[in-house]
Amino acid sequence: MLENSILLEAQHLRIDLTMLFQQTIDESLSALKIKLDWEIEQEIRERISVLIFDEIVNDMPMVPYLAVWEDGANEIVHAYMSPKIESLCEYTPWELKQTGFINIVRGDILSFYRENNGVEEKVNRIAEAKEKRVAGFLENRNWEGCYKIEKKGGQRVWVIDRSTITRFRNTTNGKIVCLSSGILLETTELLEKREKGEIH
Repeated sequence: MLENSILLEAQHLRIDLTMLFQQTIDESLSALKIKLDWEIEQEIRERISVLIFDEIVNDMPMVPYLAVWEDGANEIVHAYMSPKIESLCEYTPWELKQTGFINIVRGDILSFYRENNGVEEKVNRIAEAKEKRVAGFLENRNWEGCYKIEKKGGQRVWVIDRSTITRFRNTTNGKIVCLSSGILLETTELLEKREKGEIH
């Protein structure tokens, strides 16, 4: 009898977790205003599921995210932002969605695009980075950026932003949708030591 009760309780827990999982994914997709075909929507759902699962299993200091945008559009939407973002910038994912991540970025983006010819870009101003994104410059490649963000309380910190950008053709309108699966990691202490010449 006790064994049946334990099995039933475990089943209820699995159902509750599945429903929470589904609710999180649905809420993430509700932020997207792009009409997507079924394959892309499924891809986004799967990637969000993997990010959530990884966070449950692994205790990592980095902040995973999934950003989505349409080629030619200025707006990037974070379909998923880890709750860990609060420890990095003092905003909850919901607050950051209202504020807009780009609105807490300060200064230039030191960015490195993995080019086919092996040449790396050293510095991109934010406006230039946006223009290149709009022009479809970020194709299927890895990208790494380093920039300052301003915390809710006003303090500025350096972050490393590493992502893999994948492009999909959206059959609902023939445009290209870009998915950026990445992580944010604070690197203020390391950069300050480098600036002081303590490390090379």
